[in-house]
Amino acid sequence: MLLFREYDKERNHRTLPQGEKLFHAALSAVLRGEKRFHVKNPAGSDYDLEYVENQAWAEASKEYPDSPLFHEDPLFPPYLLYDEKDKERLCFDILEGFTKVWFEEANEYTVVLNGVLLKFTDLPIQWKDARIRWFFPEEERITVTEEIPSVEEKTTLRVINRFHPSSFICDFFTMDPVALFHHVFVLQWLTDLPMDQVKYAEILVAKSEGIGSILTIHARAVEFLKRYGIQITLCPGSARYADHIMERYFNVQMTPEDADETNTIYITNYYGLLFTKMLRYSSGHDFDVNSLNPLFLEEMREYAKAVFQDKRMLGILLRGSDYIASGMSGASAPVTVESALPKIREWMEEGDYDGIFLATEDRDILDKMLAAFPGKIRVVSQERYGITDFQKEQVTTISELDRKRHPGEEEYDQFLEDSTANYFYALYLLSRCESFMYSGQCGGSTMTKSLSEKGFRRMWCFAQNKEVE
Repeated sequence: MLLFREYDKERNHRTLPQGEKLFHAALSAVLRGEKRFHVKNPAGSDYDLEYVENQAWAEASKEYPDSPLFHEDPLFPPYLLYDEKDKERLCFDILEGFTKVWFEEANEYTVVLNGVLLKFTDLPIQWKDARIRWFFPEEERITVTEEIPSVEEKTTLRVINRFHPSSFICDFFTMDPVALFHHVFVLQWLTDLPMDQVKYAEILVAKSEGIGSILTIHARAVEFLKRYGIQITLCPGSARYADHIMERYFNVQMTPEDADETNTIYITNYYGLLFTKMLRYSSGHDFDVNSLNPLFLEEMREYAKAVFQDKRMLGILLRGSDYIASGMSGASAPVTVESALPKIREWMEEGDYDGIFLATEDRDILDKMLAAFPGKIRVVSQERYGITDFQKEQVTTISELDRKRHPGEEEYDQFLEDSTANYFYALYLLSRCESFMYSGQCGGSTMTKSLSEKGFRRMWCFAQNKEVE
């Protein structure tokens, strides 16, 4: 992103003319290693442009999550090349529900976005920064005002001048310029092909990802890209789960042989796609019981009948272990059993439930829940972990720990198949419960809701400390 700076007369930099091609001219020079530019501005004071990398700009904020998971691959691409006139590859989903856009400060992204809004929407635009008139001197839809819209005003998209963790706290009413630009130009990050030429979108799955995350990103990518007739596939051999496991239990497709550079989007960093409103905050995705192999689904139905019989159960999903080790925060933050117990006891008493079905991969959480509700807890048998296991092995994810514990390929493959089946048994049993409580947003909570064909009577999210619809 190019930021506006005061003119530094003590330093020599390339001088660029103010005009429509200003930002693209500067970015062309950035590709060759330049970082700062003088701008000759006939509409006002001369100024400088300074290039900062989008990811570095975000990570410099104290509000950016500490988890190493969000520092390995950039969530925000650099966008050194883009075309603000290519409407086919602009995405306007983020604007749905808003009747006005307010910008706090002028920079490359806010100025370009202002132009996009003027050209392709009819939304009125407010600015606090009068420098926008350097670029749009007579545009009547632009209002410069000192008035700042309230955070509670949900019909105005507020674009502030500092990093805002929109995707991490699921708040897309206030956004920063980098996140908003990424939402609008995300298709241009994904591909430079014409959209009507794209047949496949291949997801290269990170080895660290669990099956819940893989299926969630797959289902949400299907939902987002189906408008273009694009088929979502998984890169063969990329997941830590063998291809035969994926195809045996789930309705997913590996990338076919006819996919190539002329017809395929290659999604090699899917965090950059997942952390958009279109995917992160989407409840309308395609994952449901039809995403499972019918034989596998029938096995789980028979098991649920045997375990629950006619009992009324409260389903509880509590993530711990790697969610604690990796420092998850915001809507995905893990919670302690101690903090969850008062609300669980309240719901058990109010609902007069016969028991609790608990889904957790955390050994310590299971022990505490067994002690708190003796004789009431039902679980699926599976390998569980404690935070000390991660500390001892110096890892942050379950996938890393599993790999260390099962080093042989055949042993690891068999372990993954067993643990994957057990994981979905747990989710399916959760989905058969009358009400559902969960620690925070994760693949497991999302899929449990999707598997619940009748819905839940009540739901509670501990991370958000509220009952959810």
